[in-house]
Amino acid sequence: MTGAEFEKTFKLGFTEASAFFRGKLNIPTDQWDDLWKDQHAKGFMVAGANKAELLTDFRNAVQKSVDGDMTLREFQERFDEVVKTHGWSYNGSRNWRSALIYNTNVRTAYMAGRWRQLTEPDTLMPYLVYRHADGVLHPRPLHVAWDGLTLPKASPFWRTHYPPNGWGCHCKVFAASQAEYEAARAIGKGTAPAEVVDLRTGAPLGIDYGWDYNVGMAADRSYQILGEKFERLPSDIARAWMKEHVSGPAFERFIEGKIGGEFPVAVLNPADMEALGTKAQSVWFSQQTLLEHLDRHPEIGLEDYRLIPEILDQGEVYQRDDVRLIYLYRGERLYRAGLKKTADDRENYFLTLFETSDEKAKREVVGKYERIR
Repeated sequence: MTGAEFEKTFKLGFTEASAFFRGKLNIPTDQWDDLWKDQHAKGFMVAGANKAELLTDFRNAVQKSVDGDMTLREFQERFDEVVKTHGWSYNGSRNWRSALIYNTNVRTAYMAGRWRQLTEPDTLMPYLVYRHADGVLHPRPLHVAWDGLTLPKASPFWRTHYPPNGWGCHCKVFAASQAEYEAARAIGKGTAPAEVVDLRTGAPLGIDYGWDYNVGMAADRSYQILGEKFERLPSDIARAWMKEHVSGPAFERFIEGKIGGEFPVAVLNPADMEALGTKAQSVWFSQQTLLEHLDRHPEIGLEDYRLIPEILDQGEVYQRDDVRLIYLYRGERLYRAGLKKTADDRENYFLTLFETSDEKAKREVVGKYERIR
């Protein structure tokens, strides 16, 4: 890819692509489909990269690429450095694997950002038009056939056919006016084609295995779509990755109110799970609870919240009732934290974090509730 091609294709005039990628959580994987469809919009992975430091180095390089500050050639040079530093063994040739990581992440971030722009409430254009990328060496026949297809933004077609629609797909979508829609209808391009499922992939014909989802829509999903992945990780590994998550850029954006929904912040000790009677090890922090907590305890900042995994790992644990646990942890300050499980025993939610005193802790917690560990 030449510098001119990079500028034209990837160096965007908006920040949505960058924000999309910054909102991802690093996820350890053995193969690319360990994350599935929508999960790729919330988790960053490199197939076979299951060490935190390795994935963080790749993530930093990809972020620079998404931001438009690193070309493919520069990324490949950084790829070589990361591989050498960590002694990583990967499948495929160096050029193919590095280009795959670069293009897939930059392309999906671009299209996620583009979806946000195209669907903003104040956007006057009510339709979207599919455009096949010119100059593709081996164009997919169905992608060529979809070129010029113009449909309402709410059409179900965009849920599965919004680009990219496979490895190396460079198709795009643009806004279209009512007049453009009518013109498309006149030449048979105003109606979505009948969907036929490819029995080999389970996706609609023309879309690669696992790519039949809208990355822009998925970007608005909660991190809860990664919940199943967190629950499958062994407890010690999951706790290590949670510490990684709260130290990363996505958690900072969550605390700043730039990411809504719920964020994973800790993994329960098995003894705590047993005492609470919960079936889940992950602990989630909802944006609504965070906002309420910021009002009540403005003295608690980002670095305090980043202690949550440590507090739940190393703090004294007291059982308040059948659904709540209280934690006391002495760092530079004496912290009190709390969490609860849901009524169906399937989820745990972080409730509060604030500074307390020895006297209050003895009176309100130690002398009042049973200590678990």
